[in-house]
Amino acid sequence: MATDNAHELAAQGAENYPETLRITVEDVDQMFDDAIEQLDEDSPTDEAVRSFEQIGDIRALLTDRRVEVMRTIMNQDPDSISDLADQLDRNYSDIHADVEVLANHHIVYFETEGQRKRPVIPYERIRLDVEVAADVTDSRAHA
Repeated sequence: MATDNAHELAAQGAENYPETLRITVEDVDQMFDDAIEQLDEDSPTDEAVRSFEQIGDIRALLTDRRVEVMRTIMNQDPDSISDLADQLDRNYSDIHADVEVLANHHIVYFETEGQRKRPVIPYERIRLDVEVAADVTDSRAHA
């Protein structure tokens, strides 16, 4: 099943992916630190993380239509991109473009059988994690 296509599920299958995909906003330094920390842990992680530097990047990725695509893949288990387009009553080329964008961000993966590519999201849930907080370092330093 696995090929050189980075968007295909790993040979071990979807059951070996973490239960949760967390999509978050972090600066580059924090992303790097989190990745190093995750590599240092001996036990498997309970979530995968996709980080973006700006909220606008997440808004551009997670359009209403793409979230609908994600929900349908997770709940309806389409046999192919064509089947997904039929289930959503949208044209194939638009669905294919949305699925490819999600695949490029490692949200959607594919299982291939001959010419057919079945879109798969190997996570049970996807969590959006955006924190808005005051910069407490300056205000506490003057207190």
